[in-house]
Amino acid sequence: MLAARIQFALCFASCATVFGSSADAAIRVVTYNTACSGKSIIAPTAGFDTLMQGIGNHQLAGNAQPIDVLSLQELDGTQFTLGNSATLPFIVDQLNAIYGPNLYAADTVKDPTTGGTGGGPNGLVYNTSTIQLIQAKVVGVASGSGAARAPMRYQLRPVGYGSEADFYIYVSHYKASSDSTSKNRRNIESTTIRADADALGPNAHIIYSGDFNFTSGRSETAYATLIAPGNGKANDPANPSNTWTNSSTFRALMTESATSCNIRFDFQFVTDAVLSQYGVQIVPGSYESFGNNGSTTFGSSVYSQFSTALPDLTNRLQVLQLLTAVSDHLPVVADYAVVLAPCPGDLNNDHVVDDSDFAIFAGAYDALECPANPAPCPADLNHDTVVDDADFVLFAQAYDALLCP
Repeated sequence: MLAARIQFALCFASCATVFGSSADAAIRVVTYNTACSGKSIIAPTAGFDTLMQGIGNHQLAGNAQPIDVLSLQELDGTQFTLGNSATLPFIVDQLNAIYGPNLYAADTVKDPTTGGTGGGPNGLVYNTSTIQLIQAKVVGVASGSGAARAPMRYQLRPVGYGSEADFYIYVSHYKASSDSTSKNRRNIESTTIRADADALGPNAHIIYSGDFNFTSGRSETAYATLIAPGNGKANDPANPSNTWTNSSTFRALMTESATSCNIRFDFQFVTDAVLSQYGVQIVPGSYESFGNNGSTTFGSSVYSQFSTALPDLTNRLQVLQLLTAVSDHLPVVADYAVVLAPCPGDLNNDHVVDDSDFAIFAGAYDALECPANPAPCPADLNHDTVVDDADFVLFAQAYDALLCP
């Protein structure tokens, strides 16, 4: 029975082994405010396809690849031919025209908005050859006193992987303006998102993306709420020390507007798990405000004779010009790698197989089945939703081999 198996496994506890990990696949994530709402613009301005292809051709930390996940804000909200927004079919068609038919798709869950208080909905487009959409969820309620557009949460899985590689991306467009009421509404949205994210547990791999409209920079209460300690604590890959301000010192981080770049509104924040735990991890040095490398004067256009941005693109000047025409925001781009443990025995992702891992396994075995939690149960090693003898065999082999294969 289990007691005998416990004794067997414990005999290896003093031989815990530190082991490496293997990285495979890369996921390019982009967040972009398309500025389609409120202008009777169903589709982004001409040149959107060239801009998207430029993002795919651009090297981030030595890697170039097509977009895998496109987080979108300010979509057209007047027509809903694809469930969420009439803008989405256009974007899907544009990407499929570049990379091949039926490759890209859009989520169709409608993001509710409050109309005139906040513009169009958020949405998501993804590469079906690399990303599987597991779940789409509306977070909170859009209102005239809180979030103007209810943030969306998407659970995604890299194609070819199991649930151990799942990650979540929140897509948000916070309330704009610098008055105290708008700032308070932004914090209400941050608080709602954090409550939802914290419930996913400490090991959830989460990206917070979108147009956050932090008019006061890092001094915003909404920003402090996102980076506060807890399961869903947000980290800023571009400025881990949280010292950035909307100033010339940090001009390479500015994303608004493309013609007078002087404020940072658009972000990709990540949880601790995305920095250091097995699963989807951000590639160091890959985060950037696309088209802005800080070479132009603070508050000036990214399309400038002084810009040295995007030197790897043969059509860099065309792309820089399009950035000032397609939207008033700059896209924020980053690459993520899928890094999985080579051994199933490391249940808490601390790179060591020891008593703490066995305690997790034994507790799950006693429960007989995985707890009802959005995050997968790490003790279910064969992914059959039950922790039983078959899982124990895999766990014991990790100890028995001493070194993970």
